[in-house]
Amino acid sequence: MARFTESLAHEITALVRQQQQRLSGALGESLDSIVPTNKAAQSPLKRDLTLLIQVANGEFARAQTSAATMQAVELALQRLLGLLLGNALHTNGSIPDSFWRTDIGVLVSRVRWWISVDDLITISNAAALAFGENSQANRMRITRAIDKGVLNWIPDPSMANPQQNKRVLRSQVERLREERQVPE
Repeated sequence: MARFTESLAHEITALVRQQQQRLSGALGESLDSIVPTNKAAQSPLKRDLTLLIQVANGEFARAQTSAATMQAVELALQRLLGLLLGNALHTNGSIPDSFWRTDIGVLVSRVRWWISVDDLITISNAAALAFGENSQANRMRITRAIDKGVLNWIPDPSMANPQQNKRVLRSQVERLREERQVPE
């Protein structure tokens, strides 16, 4: 298993800074007007990245991790994804398949697996859970929900076949099922 280093944290920080520059330019604001609160202090993004890299590198044994640490990792992952994938309209978008082949995608995948290993299910299981039957039509419905950003998927590192390596969160599938059952 490849280990992540400080260089990945620098790469992610650079991406966030580039986005900050684009947004500042669009607003007609100078980056000089943005003054760091304390240069010696570690930024919240840096603290999040340090924690996520430690998890992805296997430095935490999940079974011995406290609920508070699990929550801190989940929040750090949510904040990172919000920075990387967020937009001003807060609209859902699907993550391109190519993302999962980048170092950042592998980091996110490892952390998500560490957090949610018991909550990730196959597309077939999701089809049966959401629609009552694992049929081709229902698997396609799950795939369309992924494409629309309704369901998030994570690659299963144990599966080489990209057609079979997608896993979704059970909680999101259950929410999809509940939304289907609400009378309109």
